[in-house]
Amino acid sequence: MHTFTLNFTTTVSAERLWLALTDPKYTTKWDGNRWASNDARVGGKMRARSEEGQLVEAEILQYEPCSRLAVLPTLFNNPEEPEDGTFLARMEFTLDPQKEKTQLAMKVTGFPDEAKAAMMKNSWGGFYLEKIAKVAESIPAKEVEQFLHSLEEHNDFPGHVRHTELATILR
Repeated sequence: MHTFTLNFTTTVSAERLWLALTDPKYTTKWDGNRWASNDARVGGKMRARSEEGQLVEAEILQYEPCSRLAVLPTLFNNPEEPEDGTFLARMEFTLDPQKEKTQLAMKVTGFPDEAKAAMMKNSWGGFYLEKIAKVAESIPAKEVEQFLHSLEEHNDFPGHVRHTELATILR
């Protein structure tokens, strides 16, 4: 199994980055999908449908708002040829708010070969992380306040890790 890690620093708050990473209203602005949904809980699913109609699903393994998100998506061996099969990869995002900036670390494990890991690393490192930050910058302060208020009010987001056989194998 092959792995890569990326670190990205931005002046955007952890709350805004979290919303850009997890709120379907914002994920479709940076990931190129026409539709997305998020069950927003450990054991739930994040789903997205591409412009070409492909459905991608990821099981949510860890969901700690504004801190850590880990998902287990099914990825295509060749996105251009979906019939070539799929593989599972564990994607983990860690947000570390610091004085006037946020460090976003991304670790992805489970690639069947180095070439696939390198291709995804180049896409995320040279494109997606910057797009996520740009989308996060555009999130209105009122939406961030509403999100934080709902966290305080409901505090019903499970912050533990879901241990399934597949999730444990890819750790």
